[in-house]
Amino acid sequence: MITRFLYPIIIVLLFAGCEEIYNPNIDSVQTQLVVESHVTNDPAQNYVKLSKTSDFYSTDSSEKVIGAKVSLVQVGGGEQEGIEGDIGYFTFPNTPEPGKTYLLRIQYENNNYESSQVLMPDLPTIDTLYTPHTINKQYVTDSYGSPQLVEDPGRNVSIDAPISENLKYYRFNYRAVLQWIYNPPAGGGFGPPPPSWFGWLSIFSISTFNIAGPKEFSVSEKIQNHPVLFLSYDSQQYLDSSQQSPSGWIVIIDEYGITKESYDFREKLNQQFAAEGSLFDPVITQVYGNIRCTNDKSKIVLGFFDLNSYRQYRYFLNLSIYDDRGIQRRLNRYPAIPYKGYLIGDRPSFWEYNY
Repeated sequence: MITRFLYPIIIVLLFAGCEEIYNPNIDSVQTQLVVESHVTNDPAQNYVKLSKTSDFYSTDSSEKVIGAKVSLVQVGGGEQEGIEGDIGYFTFPNTPEPGKTYLLRIQYENNNYESSQVLMPDLPTIDTLYTPHTINKQYVTDSYGSPQLVEDPGRNVSIDAPISENLKYYRFNYRAVLQWIYNPPAGGGFGPPPPSWFGWLSIFSISTFNIAGPKEFSVSEKIQNHPVLFLSYDSQQYLDSSQQSPSGWIVIIDEYGITKESYDFREKLNQQFAAEGSLFDPVITQVYGNIRCTNDKSKIVLGFFDLNSYRQYRYFLNLSIYDDRGIQRRLNRYPAIPYKGYLIGDRPSFWEYNY
């Protein structure tokens, strides 16, 4: 009889002992310098941004890097000191030149940081632009939470680019500007119809880095048929109203000549961005940069000295599902185009026609 009552008491005592909350002791880890750089032959794109990682217990969103000095050094040439605008954000008065070698030098909190020496690639070019038919396939979740395959016919905007001794790797960004026209309905009177609206909106590069390089063991002398962006035949999916009529695309391609090291760095970042929880997914500490602390080898620096050559290309495209090519021509003017907007009665100055 005693044994029968003893078992429940033991079980209650065991569960009661599990109620104590365990608070792990997490050591405070020293913050690390983060270097984000983008240096090209375009002065509007030259910058170096410094920040610091946050401690586990920190409540600050980010820690400012105050009192740093940043210099762009030409190997065998001069050195220019960066101009600090916002705290930790530096620009340079002069642009680097393709074919010359540079390094980045940073002084902060009695420490000296220096990047690897990087040869700036030759200016990039696009040999040919293609718009092959394709079907964009992706899974979307329906109202019941079930994944459904959606097929969207359209065109890939793809390019050929040459490979040379000083330029084998590329990176691409794009901005596609969709032109549209809206014709308001006429009123009940006998006056002239209301003026047309001429509008535009933009779609941009998203997700992972778009990079290209020669395939391993390839002897090809060019990058061939590399896709830069996808444009659906159904332009209405980009617009706000079915009363807006699509009137062609202005496609802006930013092309960068990059180094093999920059290509490898971004390829690892792409793997990190695409990680889905696998045990063997790369973590950010495995994505090594090319900047080191010269006076303390134990210090870890997160970041990469990214030296690119740059050129922009623009095209007008009006693509049809019934025509293999549609309207396609390269543009020779580069006016500024706001993100979106419209004019009533007059086309904007950057407007492109179907002829």
